[in-house]
Amino acid sequence: MTASDLQARRQHNLQRLLRPRSVAMVGGRTLAPAIAMLRRSGFTGAVHVVNPHQSEIGGVPCVRNIAELPQVPDAAFLSVNRHLTVEAVRALANCGAGGAICFAAGFAEMGGQGMTLEQELIDAAQDLALVGPNSNGLINRLDGLALWPTDNDVAQRLDSGVAIIAQSGGIASMLLRDKRGLQPAVVVSTGNQTLLGPADWLQVLSQDERVRAVGLFMEGIGDIAALDMAAQAARSRGLPVVALKSGRTALGAQMAATHTGSLAGDDALFDTLCERLGFVRARSLPQLTEILKAMGAWGTLRGRRAVVVTVSGAARTLFADAAVEVGLEFPPPSAAMAKSLRPQLPEFAHVSNPLDFNAAYTGLTGLTLENEPALLECFRTVLSDGYDVAVLHSDWTEFGPQGSPTFRAWIKATREAGTPAALVSMMPENMSAQAQDICRANGLACLQGLEDAVAAIAAVATHGERCATHTSASAMALAGPVAVGKNPRMMDEWESKTRLAAAGIAFPPARCVAADAVVDAAHEIGFPVVLKAVSAALPHKHQAGAVALNLADAADVRTALDRIATTLTQAGITPDAYLIERMVTGSVAELIVGIKASAIYGQALVIGAGGIDTERLQDVQTLLLPASHAELLGALGRLRVGAALAPAARLAVVALAQDIAQYAQDQREHVLALDLNPVIVTQDGQVIAVDALLQWQDVS
Repeated sequence: MTASDLQARRQHNLQRLLRPRSVAMVGGRTLAPAIAMLRRSGFTGAVHVVNPHQSEIGGVPCVRNIAELPQVPDAAFLSVNRHLTVEAVRALANCGAGGAICFAAGFAEMGGQGMTLEQELIDAAQDLALVGPNSNGLINRLDGLALWPTDNDVAQRLDSGVAIIAQSGGIASMLLRDKRGLQPAVVVSTGNQTLLGPADWLQVLSQDERVRAVGLFMEGIGDIAALDMAAQAARSRGLPVVALKSGRTALGAQMAATHTGSLAGDDALFDTLCERLGFVRARSLPQLTEILKAMGAWGTLRGRRAVVVTVSGAARTLFADAAVEVGLEFPPPSAAMAKSLRPQLPEFAHVSNPLDFNAAYTGLTGLTLENEPALLECFRTVLSDGYDVAVLHSDWTEFGPQGSPTFRAWIKATREAGTPAALVSMMPENMSAQAQDICRANGLACLQGLEDAVAAIAAVATHGERCATHTSASAMALAGPVAVGKNPRMMDEWESKTRLAAAGIAFPPARCVAADAVVDAAHEIGFPVVLKAVSAALPHKHQAGAVALNLADAADVRTALDRIATTLTQAGITPDAYLIERMVTGSVAELIVGIKASAIYGQALVIGAGGIDTERLQDVQTLLLPASHAELLGALGRLRVGAALAPAARLAVVALAQDIAQYAQDQREHVLALDLNPVIVTQDGQVIAVDALLQWQDVS
C-alpha cells in the first residue's frame, strides 16, 4: 500500500471517528467525567469501557480488554499511560476500529525514549485515525459527540457552525469555553499530529456542508504539500479558513546573510503561504475568534465597502481610524441618499460615513432610540446606497428578550437590504450574551473590540477577494520543504555568476583578474566600467567599500583599485581577485530577484525594489514555488517599482524571474539563497542583472 493510499484510509476512518456508532473508553476511574461528558453531548450510540480491574466505570460495565468488546468501535478514547496507549492502539488497529484519541503525553515531544515510543505508536496504528498523542480530545456538536477528558464544557447540539483545529489542547479548551459567543461546532486538539495533521482534518471537514468556516491554531506547519491539497478542497466549496500560528518571532532569519534571506523571514513566508492557500491569517486569539464569528455569519463578503452607524461622534472617528489601518473603505453618502437622510436627522447631525445619527434617548416623536419606525426609516435610507457590509455600533447591549428598538430596526433594515450586517462593541466586555444570542439567531456577526472587529471584517473581505482571484494558475502543487544542511557556503560574486551564466542567465561582459591585470582588463571590456573586489567574505560589497562605479578611464581604475585595496587591508580582508565589468547606464529602475530555501515552506522567490536600500524600501513580493507566469506578473504589478515599468519591461523582468525560479528548482538540493541585486531596467527596456550572490550546500 502506498503512503497516499494509507493516508486516504486514515481519512476515511477519521470520518468514522467524527460520527461514530459505537465508542470504546479505555482507562481507569478518571474516565468517569469523560463518560458523563459523552452522555451530555447527546451521543446515542453504544458506549463500552475497557478496564481489566473494574466491573464498571461511570455506570458503564467494563470488559477486560479490547478483544472482548462486543462490537468494533468507530471511536475510542484512550486515557492510559503512554506504554499502554501503544498496546491499545495496536489492538484497535488489529480489530479494524475507526479512530482513537490518545490523551497520554511523553512521546516525541520528550525526545530520547519518547521518540522511540512514538515510532512504536506509528507502527502499531496502521490505518487507524490516530489523534495525538498528547491530545485533549474531540468535541463534535453537530453529531452529538464528546471525547474529552473533563465534564466542564458546554455540550449543546448545533445544526451548523465553525470548526477549530488546534495543535494545543489548552488553546482548544479556551476556544471551546470562550465568552465571546463563538460557539464552535467542532473542536479538536490534534496534539503531536503524529499521523493526522491539520491537512487531514481540513480535507475531511471540507466535505461537511454544516461546517461554515475552519480555524487553525498551528504551532508547526506539518506536511505543506498535504495542506496545499486540503486547501484546494476547502476552496472548491468556498469554505473559509483562518490560520493563527504561534512562534511568529521565534524562528530566526535563516538566511540573513543575503538580502533575500532578510526580506523573506519565516513570518513573511507564512504570510505568503496563507495567501497561496487562500487562508486568512489571524494575529491573536481574540482576532481569530472575531474572524470566525464573522465568517460563520456571512461566509464571505463581495468587497470592502462598509458603512458604520453609531450614536457617538468619538466612536465615528475611532472607527474611521481603525478601518484605514486594515484597508476597509467608507464611501461617502451619495447625493440622493444624503438628500433623503438629511430631514430625518437632528439639524446639528452630519450626514457622513461613519454616521453618528444623533438620535435622542427617549420619546416616540422624531428620531429617538425608542421610536422603532423612525429608526427603521433612517437605517433603510442609509443602506439604500448599497454596501458590502453594514455595522451598528453599540456598547450598551443589555436589553429585553427581543433586543432594543434600535437593534430590531437594524436587523429588519439589513435583512430587507440583503446586506451582511454586524453589531460591534468597541470594548469587548460590553457585549452581552443576550446580544450574542440575538445576533446568531438573525444571521448577524456579533463582534467585540474595535480593532479586532474591523480586522475581522477586513479578513472576510480578503477571503472574498482570494476566492475571486484563485484560478487554475495558482493551483500548481507546492514543492514542499528543502533539506537545509548545517554547513552552507557563500560563493563569491564571480563563482555565483559563473554558475548562473552556465544556466543561461545573462550578465554584463566581465573579467576576473589579479590586481596587476585590472587596467588591461578594463581596456578589453571598454569604458565606463565597474571595479569590485572578489571574496566570499564580501557578500555586501557596497557596505564594505569594495566596489567602484562608472570608472571612465585607466586613471579612475587605478585610483579606485588603490582605495579598495587600502579599505580591505584595514578591515583585514584579502580579496581573491578583482572583477572588472562593463558599467550599465541609463537605469530607470533597480530590482532584486532572489530565492530563499526554507526547511518549513520550501523555495520562495522574492521580487522587489533593489539596490543598496532594498531592505529599507520594503517594496517586495514573495511567492512560494512553483509559481506561474501570471502569478509572477501579478506580483510585479503590485510593487511600486513594478507598477512604474513599461509593459515590455515587466515581461522581461518576469522572464528573468522565471529563469531564476527554474534554476533554483533544478538545483533544489543545493541552492539555499540567491540574490540578483540589483537587476537594472534601462531606458531602452533592457533588463540586466549586475550582481549575483549564491548560498550553496554540497550534498554527499
